Parts: sequence; C-alpha cells; structure tokens
Amino acid sequence: MKMLNTPADWIGQIHFTGLPLLSSEELKEAQKSLMKAYVDTQHILDQPGKNHDGYGYKYADLNDVISSIQAATKYLDIAYIQQPVTHGGQTGIHNYLINSQGAIFDFGSYLIDLGKPSPQEHGKCLTYVRRYSISSIFGIASEDDTDAKKFEGKEDFLSTSELSGIKVVYQQKKRDLVEVIAMAMAGDELAKQIIADKDNPVKTKLAIKSITKMYKFSEDLIDKKSTAKEKLVTAEKKEQEAKKQEQINQQAAKVIDPPYTESSEFKKLSNEVNKSDPFDEAMKKVR
Repeated sequence: MKMLNTPADWIGQIHFTGLPLLSSEELKEAQKSLMKAYVDTQHILDQPGKNHDGYGYKYADLNDVISSIQAATKYLDIAYIQQPVTHGGQTGIHNYLINSQGAIFDFGSYLIDLGKPSPQEHGKCLTYVRRYSISSIFGIASEDDTDAKKFEGKEDFLSTSELSGIKVVYQQKKRDLVEVIAMAMAGDELAKQIIADKDNPVKTKLAIKSITKMYKFSEDLIDKKSTAKEKLVTAEKKEQEAKKQEQINQQAAKVIDPPYTESSEFKKLSNEVNKSDPFDEAMKKVR
C-alpha cells in the first residue's frame, strides 16, 4: 500500500480540515469534537471476532469490521467515508472521518497495484483495501498477524512465471519487478528505494525475497562450479604428470637394468678419468 495526498497542514499522515463555510473558531471546536469522538470510539470499540478462515489463519471480514465500528460509534458524533479512487494503474480507497459540525480528518489514499485487473479483481481489491485501511484507522486487528509471517517465515518461493508477472511503478510507469531489481543492483538509487519500500505489498516483498535468494544461490553455484572446475583441472594435470613420470620410470628401468651395468659401454664410462656418473648418462638417454 502507498499513502498519497499529504497536504501542508497535516500531522503524520492525517490532514485535519473542515467545511469551507466554518469560521476559524467553529472549525477548531468541530475538530476538537471529532477528535474526542474518535478517541472515545477506540476506548469502547470491541474487537470483532475472527470467524472466517483464510489461507492458514483466521480473520474478520469487512462486514464484521464495519459492524464493530458502527456499534462503537452508535451514540457518538462521528462517521467515515471510504471513497474509491484510482491513480496511475493503482486502485484503492480514500478515507475520511467526519462529524455533523463540519470537521474532516483526511487519512489520504491507500492504493495497491492490480496488474491486469478484471472487474472481479477490482472489486476484491476495493474490499481488501477497505477492510485493511478502516481497521488500521480504528485500531482493529481484523486478522491474525500473518503479513509478517507470510513474508519473514514463508519457505515457499514464487515461480519464475509468477515473478515475471509482478510489476512496480518506476518513474510513473509500470516496470517488471525483475528489471527494477536489476537496475537497483546496478546502482540506480530510485530503484533501490522502490525495492526497499516497506509499504510494498506482501506478494511484492515475497517476490523480492525470492529473486534475492535465487541470485545469491546462482552466485554460490557459479563459485562452486569454478572451484570444482579448478579441482578437476588440477586432478587431470596431476594424473597426466603421474603417467608421464611412470613412462620415464619404465624407460629408466630398462636402461639401468643390471644387464646394462655389465655392458662394455657402462664399464668404459665407469673407468674414464673425469668421468660422469654412468647412471646420469643413462638417464640422459631416457630424457
């Protein structure tokens, strides 16, 4: 998810404003009233039950979340607006809290990438973002804390076909995640920021994790291949040297065999003044 639209007069990611017809004093009183109602809501709000099964976890669906908020705000002057928005190939919700006095708390837009959305996917996306964003605003734990577990503890990795379909926004254009990671590895600062963005969707984080693991595995495999090749070349060289030495030894054995030491040539060399070692002479013939 990505937060957009943060005007000048905001605290954190919340823009405190109101209807333009209010005077400065009226606006202050309206905002104070809305803030009190907002705080009171969180004090009395009951966490919804997690009665629905997800992929290995329990969660409260959007209806459960809304019912919990409505029960807590029943006697308070506070309401919310969730406006569907799209921006640069992304879709999501713009959230507001309002009261009858005209105060508005603008929580900005929460957007996610859809890739190639069908109407069904668009609807699923809006439901997902509505639940997550409004739950976050009111402090509702709508499901078990599985996002971090999915990312940090997931042993499975995305397949190459899945990785090739994931895109991120780079310079206001959608680019393949693999391409942006390659750019980050090459030193592109913007690409590095995109890859390191903590607000990346869980699937994108998993994809980055998968690609990083694959890259490190490939590097390790290449290093091990080089080491194995060096060992193989060394072993072959030693084997060749051993065979060559064996041939030399076999020829030397024939030359310096006892019958040669009894030959006239050997005796002649042995009796010469300033003679060379007859065995050295014999080895010369071998070499």
